[in-house]
Amino acid sequence: MTATVAYQQEQFDKARQEFMQLARLGNVDALYNLGVMNLHGQGQDKDYAKAFAWFSIAADFGLSEAGSAASLVYQHLPQQSEPVGLKQQLDHEFGFLNYQENLQPIFTSDASLDEALAPQRSHFLEPVYPEEAYKKGLEGWVWVEFDIDPSGAVNDLEIIDGYPPREFERAIYNAVSRWRYQPLVKDGQPQPYHSRSLLYHFSTHKGRRYRESFSRQSNAYQQRISELIERAEQGDAVVQYYISNWLMTEQSNAAMLLRRHFQQDNAPGEVLLDAAKNGYALAQYRLGSSLLRGQLAESDRHKGLNWVLQAAQSGLAVAQYRLAREILDSKDVQQDFSKAARWLGQAAEQGHFRAIRDLAELNLQQGLLNDVEPLLLRGLALDDQHPQLLFIQARLLSRQGQAKAARIQAEKALQHAESREWYRQDIQNWLSSSVLQ
Repeated sequence: MTATVAYQQEQFDKARQEFMQLARLGNVDALYNLGVMNLHGQGQDKDYAKAFAWFSIAADFGLSEAGSAASLVYQHLPQQSEPVGLKQQLDHEFGFLNYQENLQPIFTSDASLDEALAPQRSHFLEPVYPEEAYKKGLEGWVWVEFDIDPSGAVNDLEIIDGYPPREFERAIYNAVSRWRYQPLVKDGQPQPYHSRSLLYHFSTHKGRRYRESFSRQSNAYQQRISELIERAEQGDAVVQYYISNWLMTEQSNAAMLLRRHFQQDNAPGEVLLDAAKNGYALAQYRLGSSLLRGQLAESDRHKGLNWVLQAAQSGLAVAQYRLAREILDSKDVQQDFSKAARWLGQAAEQGHFRAIRDLAELNLQQGLLNDVEPLLLRGLALDDQHPQLLFIQARLLSRQGQAKAARIQAEKALQHAESREWYRQDIQNWLSSSVLQ
């Protein structure tokens, strides 16, 4: 945790700023440390009233030593009404009730995706375990997101994270890109589905090779696992995030050893929450995404968006994209195209492909034609045969009065959509409409 490092190095201004950010997430250690800094005047004048307020808030989160510290400080205060009032002021932003209402997930052992809203897979291809990794008994996981078009085809698969890096990503890409889903239909019309999330584990748990690999590596595994558990308990957010991902399967060597320590049913979610509260953006996004879909915890759109927002504000491109899509797709809040465009723009600046694609579409719909072309150039540089980008380009050319060029691009978009077996009814309808007649 960078706040702790700054504190240990006596960079108190930086430490205080970072502890404040973590305190907003419900991080009880940060709340306690703010009390300590005010008590001892570290980087500021001593302020016993603030020390009492911070200790009291930490105590509300269940930290017993914070309650004891608050009692001791309170006894030495000359005016005891002031710290109580200050505590009430801080409660609005940092208090337990605020955290409970806006961020705290409700973990359940049977939380699952809302089947009424989720697309159902109709064709599945098992990812092929890389041969060398399997021979070595090497295990890992890949976290991917993708869109599902109105025909049920997987579009624009994105690797969010994986362990070991680049070991299993090609296997996942080759398999998932060929999956198919039952189309989602609303009011008689097929609908797209954005940001389907999947954490896929590769484990050598079956048969003789599993027993051999586990036997060979058990001592090294155990030593490494013990080190990771210690780092997680010390608040290492990255390690907590990785442990959470391992705990989401019961079939890997690492998961079995970790389960000896993390035995509670909701351990994957609880450890992920710790990583999120310790400020790790990937953990915040994964937690927020899970809350939006009702995975790991009870579905809660308000809390889910708050966690996605935290990750987006940290600069995580996929979170910025997801936030924009939730704004554009939402039916229960007012659509704010300018806010969505800002988040898409931030993600696009980082080269996030789906953000580039959707911002180009949004600008075209809003009539911001001068802003479409640069996005198309960036997107087509990444995939010069992408059907949706080519279709956007065709409509842009039509708006610019270049009907012949527009038809050529639309026909090219249709050709590539057919070759990828993607949805193409919208392109066909546009080609047969009066626009190009």
